[in-house]
Amino acid sequence: MAQRKSPASGKPTAARGPVGSANGGSARKSTPGATGAPDRTSPRGGKGPATRPPARKGKGKGKSIVNQKQTPWGLIITTIAVVAFAAAVVVVVVATHKSGKGSTTAGATSTTKGGQTVDKNDPYRQPEIAAAAAIKGVTYRVEGQHNHVAGHITYDASPPVGGNHSAYWADCTGTVYSQPIASENAVHMLEHGAIWVTYNAKTLPASGLAELKTYVAGVDRLALSPYPNLKAPISLQSWGYQLFVNSASDPRIAQFIATLKYNQKTTPEYGASCSQPTFKQHPSTFGNPLAAPAQ
Repeated sequence: MAQRKSPASGKPTAARGPVGSANGGSARKSTPGATGAPDRTSPRGGKGPATRPPARKGKGKGKSIVNQKQTPWGLIITTIAVVAFAAAVVVVVVATHKSGKGSTTAGATSTTKGGQTVDKNDPYRQPEIAAAAAIKGVTYRVEGQHNHVAGHITYDASPPVGGNHSAYWADCTGTVYSQPIASENAVHMLEHGAIWVTYNAKTLPASGLAELKTYVAGVDRLALSPYPNLKAPISLQSWGYQLFVNSASDPRIAQFIATLKYNQKTTPEYGASCSQPTFKQHPSTFGNPLAAPAQ
C-alpha cells in the first residue's frame, strides 16, 4: 500500500472537499463581508488568530468587587440619630416656653396670678371670683402648692395666703390668739376655709383691736392673731386672697369676711373642720410650727 507523501515544508495542505463530495473538489472559503455565516477560523489550522469575545459592560459577574461602591450605613444612622435628638430638644424647649406663659392642660386657662397658672379643674388654682375682685384693694394669687411639710417654710407673701403647710392646722373656731402663731399652722386653716385676721400690735390702737375681736370671737372659720412687722395695722387672709387696711372700722373688713369665709368656690378643702382643741390649748409660736399637738 502506497504511503502518503508529506507536503513540502512551508506549503499549506490543500483543503479537502466536503464530506460526501463526489469529486473531492476544493473547499469553499468564506470571504469577510460576504453574505452568509461569518468566518470562524479554527485555531488549529485556520488563518489568523482567534478573536476573543468582547468584555461585557455594565453590571454583571465580571465587575470587580473592589470597585463596587459601598452604602455608608454608619453615616446614615448617625445623621438620623442627630436629627432626632435635635428635634427632641426643640420640642422640649417649645413645651417649656409655653408652660412658662401659662399654657396648661385641657380645661385650664392661660391666665396667671402671682406667677402660677389658673386651672378651673383644680380647687387650689381657681380663677379669681368677681365678688372678691370688686372689693377695692383685694389681691389674688394662685397658690397651687399644698403639701404637708414639717418645719419652717419660706412663703411668697407676708402674711402668707396659701402654699405648703404643716399637717397640724391652727384652731379657727372664732379663736383669738394673744401671741403670734406659726404661719405654717395658720395656712392649713386657710385651706379649710378660714379667714385669718392679723394685726400689727405696734400700730393698731387698743380700740381697734377691741373692734376686730367683735368680728372674730366665737365665729366659726375665723381666727385673730398679731403678726410681727406687719406693713399695715390690719390684714385679712383667705386662701389666695389678701386685704390690707389701716382701720378696724373700714367697711371692707366685713365685705371680705362675708365674701370669702368658707366660700365653696375659694375653699380648697371644703367640708374640713376648723376645730383643733389641742392647738387652741397649746398654740405654736411664730417661726416655730407644730407638726402635732404639743407635749
